[in-house]
Amino acid sequence: MMTEVAENLKKSNAPVVKEIYNENGTKILAIGLGRGVTLAEHVATCKAKLLVVQGEIDFNTATESKRFACYESYNIPMDVKHSVVAWDDAIFLLFLNENE
Repeated sequence: MMTEVAENLKKSNAPVVKEIYNENGTKILAIGLGRGVTLAEHVATCKAKLLVVQGEIDFNTATESKRFACYESYNIPMDVKHSVVAWDDAIFLLFLNENE
């Protein structure tokens, strides 16, 4: 599954999103971004955490930007508009808990 995301991000100018788990209100997505590709601005409507597993990403809000490298994680604030941009070819996991 992760290999598929890594291979697809090399030839895509858009985010590559693959659901890898969805059960009992918990969802895990693998998201691949080629260098410079943006995951458009959106809002987390449930508890969410990201974990970078390859490359580096910039997590941007209206008031700040944070860079996360491989194996770094971040609890995404709910109801805050944000976007994600790949500084390098990147893959991150997004853990969503729709029960909280």
